[in-house]
Parts: sequence; structure tokens; C-alpha cells
Amino acid sequence: MSNVNEANSPEALMVLRDEDIFPNTVDVTDIVWKDRLTGKVVLFNNEGQVALIGNKVNDFFLLPGGGIEDNESVLGGIRRECKEETGCEIEIQEMLGMTEDFRSRDGRHCISYGYSAKVISNGTPTLTDNEEDIGAYVKWLSLPEAVELFRLQEQKVKAGEVKFYNTCFNILRDSLFIYKAQDLTRE
Repeated sequence: MSNVNEANSPEALMVLRDEDIFPNTVDVTDIVWKDRLTGKVVLFNNEGQVALIGNKVNDFFLLPGGGIEDNESVLGGIRRECKEETGCEIEIQEMLGMTEDFRSRDGRHCISYGYSAKVISNGTPTLTDNEEDIGAYVKWLSLPEAVELFRLQEQKVKAGEVKFYNTCFNILRDSLFIYKAQDLTRE
């Protein structure tokens, strides 16, 4: 498992299970959960805009970040993922928190660490083949616009309008992190 010492293993801000998102889900108790460590970042540029990752397959946006590889720290994985997806070198600012979700369909226990960060330098994204296939791209929005976008996406998840299983979990997780980042800017 990756090194999470940098994250200081805080209490989860949110724990999600299938039944929290999909009301007609039957609770399954015999799953052998496989841990998946992820890192997400609310990334601010010099204009105070936030980076969001979209694609041409659906109309949803998520925060930059992704899976932490076995040989890297949480913060190292976040820096790598952010560089790959946005092209930006970043400076990590503050921890926003940690979430957990249990995705029955995949037998995955996702542990996600969220941080705020700022852009140090811009570059060109280096997308994976899958990201290129789905037309992944970066969109920069003001923090209030990003918060409103996540609020609307969250409403769609809760109304059962999002048909992508993992995207439902990801939207709720990333919404929490962007709301936490908004709270920090108010302090």
C-alpha cells in the first residue's frame, strides 16, 4: 500500500456506500474489499480560478487527481496526477480532508485525500490513452462557478439522473472537497 503518512490519516469527512446513492440497492455483506488510494486537488491558478476535468463522453466535471501508485506518497501522486491531467506543476497548500467509499459493484474501498493547491507553472497535459479516447480536457472556472456546478451535479446524482456508477461517487466526493476549499477562502 502507498505511503499515507503525509496525510496523517484523519477521520473521514464522509463515508459513502451504494445504498447512500442508489436507494434500491440490496446490502451485500460478503464482499472482500480492495483498497484504492486516491488524491484529489482543488487547484487555483493566479486568477483565482479552479481547474476542473471534463470529457466529451458526459457533461460532468471532476477535480484533478486520481489513483496513487504503490511506489508513491499521497502528495507525490497528487502532484503527478495533476501534472498529467492539467499540465501544471503545483504547490500543495492545505489538506481539505479524507473521504471513504465502498463501491460494491467493483469491490473497491476508495480512500480519497483532498488538498488545495496553487499553480506554480503551466504546461501541456499528458493524458492516458483512455483519457484521450474520451476527450478529457481542463476547464477553469471561478470558485463560485465551480461550487455552483458541483451543487447542480450533486442534485443530479441525488435525483438518480447520473447513469455512470463511479461518477456518482466521484461527484459527491469532489463536491465535499470543493465546499471545504470554499470554506477555507472565507476564513
